[in-house]
Amino acid sequence: MKKKYSWIDDLPIQISEEGKEWAKSHMRSMSLSQKIGQLIHVATWSNKSQIHIDDITHLIHEHGIGGLIFFQGDPERQAQQTNYYQNISKTPLMVSVDAEWGLGMRLDGVESFPYQLTLGAIPNNEGIYKMGSAVGKQLKRLGVHVNFAPVIDINTNPANPVINFRSYGENKHKVASRGISYMEGIQEEGVLACAKHFPGHGDTDADSHKELPLLNKSYQELVDTELYPFEKLIDKGIGAIMTAHLHIPQLDSIEPRASTLSHKIIDGLLKKELKFKGLVFTDALDMKAVSDHYEPGYVDVEALKAGNDVLVFVNNVSVAVKEIERAISNGEISLEEIELKCLKQLCYKYWMGLKDFSPLKIPNIVEDINQHTNNLNKKLYEKSITLIKDDRQFALQKNAKSLAILSLYADGDKSEGKQLAHHTLLKKSDNHTELSFESKLVEYCDSISKPLKLSYKDTVELQSNVLSKLEIYDTIIVAVHDIKLKAIENFGITEDLSQVLTKLFNTKKCQVVFFGNPYALSNIKDLDKAETILLTYQENKYTFDAAFKVITGQIDAEGVLPVSINSYFKAGNNYRSYEKK
Repeated sequence: MKKKYSWIDDLPIQISEEGKEWAKSHMRSMSLSQKIGQLIHVATWSNKSQIHIDDITHLIHEHGIGGLIFFQGDPERQAQQTNYYQNISKTPLMVSVDAEWGLGMRLDGVESFPYQLTLGAIPNNEGIYKMGSAVGKQLKRLGVHVNFAPVIDINTNPANPVINFRSYGENKHKVASRGISYMEGIQEEGVLACAKHFPGHGDTDADSHKELPLLNKSYQELVDTELYPFEKLIDKGIGAIMTAHLHIPQLDSIEPRASTLSHKIIDGLLKKELKFKGLVFTDALDMKAVSDHYEPGYVDVEALKAGNDVLVFVNNVSVAVKEIERAISNGEISLEEIELKCLKQLCYKYWMGLKDFSPLKIPNIVEDINQHTNNLNKKLYEKSITLIKDDRQFALQKNAKSLAILSLYADGDKSEGKQLAHHTLLKKSDNHTELSFESKLVEYCDSISKPLKLSYKDTVELQSNVLSKLEIYDTIIVAVHDIKLKAIENFGITEDLSQVLTKLFNTKKCQVVFFGNPYALSNIKDLDKAETILLTYQENKYTFDAAFKVITGQIDAEGVLPVSINSYFKAGNNYRSYEKK
C-alpha cells in the first residue's frame, strides 16, 4: 500500500501522514462520478444574479465539482459566496483566481499592483518578492487557494496580443528570476502559485481566447528560450503549472491539436522530461483555441488523456462527466489515473488548510485586503521608472524659465480593460485629475503656464497651431497619455500623433514622459533625437508622482528596459548604457 502512494512524497508541497490519510479517506468515500467531479473546476462571478448562484449550487450538489475560479465581483460578495459554497460542498472546494497583479485584476474596491512588464523594469527582485507576499495575504484573507500567476512567458514578439504587458520581459534569465521571487512570496503565505502558460506563449501573434496560435519553433529553440523559466521554477518548487492552447507542430504535428490536449507535450515534455510532479491545470477549456475544434466532453477527455490534472472552465459539466465515464469504460482512460489525479488534488487541499474550513469574516475585508498596497506600490513604481535618454541631464528647477508643457492624448479605449484577459478584466479609471503629472509640474514651477493639449482627434491645422506656439520655448515637457495596453492599432498612437512627436523630437529641446507600454514607441520616427525619454509603463497616481520626482531631481530613475523598443533602445538598458557609447 505504501508503495502505491509513494508518489505523494515527490509532490512540490509537503504532506504529512495525517494529510495523506485524510486525502485517501475522502477518496474512498467517493463514487466514480464524484472522483471525476473533483477534477472539474468551474467559473463563477460574485456580481451575477441568484440564478447563477443556483447554477453553481446545482453543480456542487449534483457533480461534486472540485473547485471554483472566481472572476468579476467584489470582496464582500465573493467572501459571502465562498462561505456558502464551502458550506454546501461535501468535499472542500479549491478556490482560484487570476491575480497576476493582485485581486484588483478582478475585483472592485481593490487597488492593483503593477503589471509584470512594469515589474520587469525594476533592477532587483526584492520588491517583487514582497509583492508576491502581499498578494498571498490578499488571497488568504479572501479564502483563495490558487493564484494563476506568475506569467513566465518570455515576450519576444512586440505584437503579441495576449501576453505582452503581462510578461516580465524578453530576457529569459530575468523572467525566471522574477517569476521565482513572485512565486516564493505567494507560496510562503500558504497560497499555491501556478506558473503559466506552458510551454510558452510569448512569441505568438494570435490570442488563444479567439483562435489557436501557432508556435512554429523547434524543440531546441523551445529549450533555449521558452522552457527555461519553467525549468527554473520547477527546480525552485512551483506548486502548479497552467498549460497553453498553442499548436506546436515541431512537438505534435497533428492539427488542430492544441498543446493542452497533447500527450507528447503535457505528459511527455512537462511531466516526464522536466519531471514536474505538481498540479497541472488546463487553461480555460471554453477558449476558442480549443472550443472551436472540439465538442464539450470530448475536449475534457482529451485534456485528461494528455496528462492534465485539473480541467478549468468546463463548458458543460454533465456532458464532461458522462464522456469521461465512457472513456474509462472503453479503456481510453484508466480508473487508476482518475484516482491518482483525484488523490493528488485532495492532498493539495489538505496542504491548503481545507481539512477544517473556517468561514471567512466579512467585516473590514476590503480594508484588510488593501492595507499593504499603497506603500508597496509607491516603492515598486518608483523603482521601475526608466530613463532611456537624458542628453541634457535635465532636472526641472523651481525657477525655470522658457518652459512649456504639452499633454498628448492617444486613442486609448477606456473600456479596453474589458478585453485584457480571459472573461473580462477590471481596468481602474485613469487619474486625469488635479493630482495629475502636469498639475504637479505647474504647482512646482510658478513660471509654467497652463499646459497645452493635443488629442488624436484634433485636426492637422490645430496640431500645427499648437506646435507653432511651442517654438518660442527653450524646453518642452511632453506627457503622452491614454496609450493602449496591447498592440491594437499601434497602441493608439495614430499616424498624425506620431508625426507630432517626430516634429517635437527634432526640435532638440523635447523632454518626453511616456505613460504607457514602451512597445508603443517602436514605430515613432526619430525617437533617438528627443533630449530626454522617461518611461513609466503605466498611467496612474503612482506613476504621475514618480515621474514628477524624477523630472524634479528628487529621485533617480533606476529602471532598465525589460523589452527592446527598436535596434537602438534595447532590453536591459537605460540612459547610463548609452552614456558609455
